[in-house]
Amino acid sequence: MLSDVYEPTIDNTDVGTLQYVVTDGRSFTDLQTRDTTYTVRADRTGMVCTVTSTSAKHRYRLTTTYITDPLRDSVVMHTTVDGPPNLHVYARLDAHVNGNSGDSAAVVDGVPVLYDQDTVSTATNRDYAVPTYIALAATSTRAATVGYAGTASDGLTQLDANHSITRYSSATNGHVTATTDVTARDFTLALGFGRDQNQAVGTARASARSWFDRMSDDYADGWRDYDSDLAPGTLPLDANVLKASEDKTFPGAVVASLASPWGQAVKADKPTYFGSYREVFARDAYEAFTGFLAAGDKSTARAIATFLLAKQQLPTGELPRNSLVNGKIAPDTGGDQLDETAYPILMAQLTGLDDNSLWTQHIKPAADYLLAHGPSFGVERWEEQSGYSPSTIAAEIAGLVAASVLADQHDDHADARIYRAAADDFQRNVKSWTVTTTGPYGPSYFVRLTKNGDPNSAVSYNLGNGGPTADQRAVVDGGFQELVRLGEISPQDKDFTASLAVLDKQISVRTSTGVGYYRYGTSASAGSADGYGDCYQPSQSTCTGQGQPWPTTDTGTGHLWPVLSGERAESALALGDRHGAKSLLDSMFGSASGVGLVPEQEWENPDLPASPYGTDPTVASIGFANGHAAGSASPLTWAQAQRLRLAADLRAGHVLDRPSATTDRYVSHAAPGKVDVTVSAVASGASASVTGKTVPGADVSVQALATDTAGKAATVATTAGADGSYAVTVPLGFGSNSITVGVSAAGNRTGYAHTTVTGDLVGGTTVLDTADPANDDNGPGTFQYPTAPDFAAGSFDITRFQAITLGDTVYLRTTLRNLVPTFGNTMGAQLLDVFVGAPGKPTSTAAPFPSRNYQVSPWSQRIELQGFASPAWLDAAGHQVGTPTAAVASVDTKTITVALPKAAFGEPGPGWTFSVVLTGQDGFSPDQARAFAPTPAGYQFGICPPGGSAPICAIDPATAPKAMDTVPASQLDPTKGQVVINAVTVP
Repeated sequence: MLSDVYEPTIDNTDVGTLQYVVTDGRSFTDLQTRDTTYTVRADRTGMVCTVTSTSAKHRYRLTTTYITDPLRDSVVMHTTVDGPPNLHVYARLDAHVNGNSGDSAAVVDGVPVLYDQDTVSTATNRDYAVPTYIALAATSTRAATVGYAGTASDGLTQLDANHSITRYSSATNGHVTATTDVTARDFTLALGFGRDQNQAVGTARASARSWFDRMSDDYADGWRDYDSDLAPGTLPLDANVLKASEDKTFPGAVVASLASPWGQAVKADKPTYFGSYREVFARDAYEAFTGFLAAGDKSTARAIATFLLAKQQLPTGELPRNSLVNGKIAPDTGGDQLDETAYPILMAQLTGLDDNSLWTQHIKPAADYLLAHGPSFGVERWEEQSGYSPSTIAAEIAGLVAASVLADQHDDHADARIYRAAADDFQRNVKSWTVTTTGPYGPSYFVRLTKNGDPNSAVSYNLGNGGPTADQRAVVDGGFQELVRLGEISPQDKDFTASLAVLDKQISVRTSTGVGYYRYGTSASAGSADGYGDCYQPSQSTCTGQGQPWPTTDTGTGHLWPVLSGERAESALALGDRHGAKSLLDSMFGSASGVGLVPEQEWENPDLPASPYGTDPTVASIGFANGHAAGSASPLTWAQAQRLRLAADLRAGHVLDRPSATTDRYVSHAAPGKVDVTVSAVASGASASVTGKTVPGADVSVQALATDTAGKAATVATTAGADGSYAVTVPLGFGSNSITVGVSAAGNRTGYAHTTVTGDLVGGTTVLDTADPANDDNGPGTFQYPTAPDFAAGSFDITRFQAITLGDTVYLRTTLRNLVPTFGNTMGAQLLDVFVGAPGKPTSTAAPFPSRNYQVSPWSQRIELQGFASPAWLDAAGHQVGTPTAAVASVDTKTITVALPKAAFGEPGPGWTFSVVLTGQDGFSPDQARAFAPTPAGYQFGICPPGGSAPICAIDPATAPKAMDTVPASQLDPTKGQVVINAVTVP
């Protein structure tokens, strides 16, 4: 069976399944996935795949080899049929052209064509979408039909009922299928793509009629040519899976996986975009980068680094959680992850990307962002928890040291000093932040993370995805191993070796294929504490349906991750345990699926059978075997790169990707000593006076960065006086400014200090500045916050709204009574909508979704901001207006600020109107807004407090207006009339 064909870009799913239906025309009809067993093999490259499907009951075998045509946009299959002479073979295509189920189909001159012309989806930044047509042609085509899946017009339905097909020539706007009679003992079938019908048909026919053996040789030769330049000993399959994970339109865009985890359980409805793992995540791209370097493909490694910095980076210097393959932020982005900003800096330094413009425009802004926000900001590598994370801090240290090397190369010695000083401080303190001496597993060991930087404090947190709540000292993961791999502590460090023992005891499991590790947890003997995976009980998670896919409930059971066996193996190798490392590599091979694809997760439980064919896919188990792939992604690009890298390490006898800059600084030589530094900053207009003390004669660098408005960093260098004092003046931007001091002193000593200061907007024009009463964050007066401790008082209380222009930018700034990180994101709790009415422009009165349950004073454009999705900036017709320059939430100033290009927004002035609505964000809700219950629940707002008797307390919660506070005040009680959000007019 063929599935998940992507064209023209790697994130564009076009095929659900293409499989064979076999019948004798009288007594039986077999569907390949339903009624046959199969085996799979590949050639040495891993890219030529042969599947043998067997029916023991009906005594036949189908052997199909799959390739792509090197000259055309088509997938080509050559099939031989062994069995009784009366067999009829049909090919059935169940497509999801352009990633949705709203396709059309037609039979054109005997060739079925499925197509979708829509190029607009919920991914507004996906500006490269094109009309897509798919044609199915064979050397043995006899008859074809198209129809709607599961209906009487579906060829499979007909064959199951009558063992023959009835021809239909068209089907429009639905979940369509195509079925074609390809009966022969030996035939070639081609799935051809095009931008129109004629191109698709011509491509499919040309591929089907080409000599398959020569085409296959040419295809394999292309991979063999690539493999011939790889480092000796590299397994071609691993390297080729990595290379295949790079988009063919956007060089360097290596996606997290070629698979769509649990895609069978996700409905393909227009205009939903389902990119899933087929997007670019900087952390996963870095792991692929290390694989390419280990394989000797420096060119692709450099392309990845260039893509991340030149295409994906945000105006703030930060790298987003993920992006589309064009580098623009994806709909499911959100959440700050400092390791993803750090890694591209390291990648640039490791591959010699030292072009001056790349340094000034991309690498330095990334380093400055790290400097302003580290060591603890956003979420760690599992994207679920905020705090002080060993793995994140390890990446920050490596990124800052790499930045210092590049800064020196560009004669930017003042910034180099400050990057090194910050890295040194993080390296000195990472243990004090993340090694507990009061935990339950031993005298001292690294924890997964600490919420407050105190690893001995009794702080508990919920692990998420239906997992348990546990004391932070009891939750461990393997992230601390990055400190050794990245050359920041010695593998002989006593806390490191002690932590390995804890890791092995608490969260490792032996399966039929070797030893594996959970992402994190407390006790493997109690079952998985991770809720991200196919459900299994007993475990520590709360899911209930055995084998049920994770996405349908967002709860499940996390399983072992083979990539973590690779991490543990590198630690073993660093300690000289070659045998242990080799054993863990063998486990990665043993758990691989198909022809050797390394999965994201490995099933550690007893075998679980598949649900009966036809079971609702949202609840069905796909069947799992101990020690083999679970139901998420296979291959996982990160894991495939880890296996390649580990094999290369074993051949070399040591870990290859320990950066020399960090290793030399912290391990090979004594780490720099510490000097004390103090800092204070006093703002005055557009500048600040920065003063402090350190050792006399020390070199001092002071950097200021406006973090609210994506400003450019300014660094001033000076020398401490005879009494150790220093004083400089630095420019400030509007809002919160990070002030970082780095010191270098005689005797290989460094010092670091950090503070923040708020700057005024100087030279700008305040168009609107309106106050809103505090403590009115209760909607119509009765609404209640959710009861979960995640929701801090004042988080939905607007106190001020400003519209300010400066140069070519318009700033819209909302101040809250309280703004604290929630769910690992500074703006994780909030969903903020600003509706703007510009005189003379077309208007709407609609809310973003009808289920928000309110109308709005006429508006011509709206901006929606939240922590876990890209900003939405749409006009009254729903078209994108432009792209915000920046959107920043600041804990210091308790503000949410969006910067908009004036050229797209317009010049606000008298007569313009503004309406502001603040409610709760919920990414799992269709309208992105947090739901209401009659009374407050853990993660639902309450219409009224318990015992409330106001008329509104009796309404259906689904009809409650999703607005906790508005500017200006508005009537939000639906029992008193229509709910309309008022507007404030610029005088």
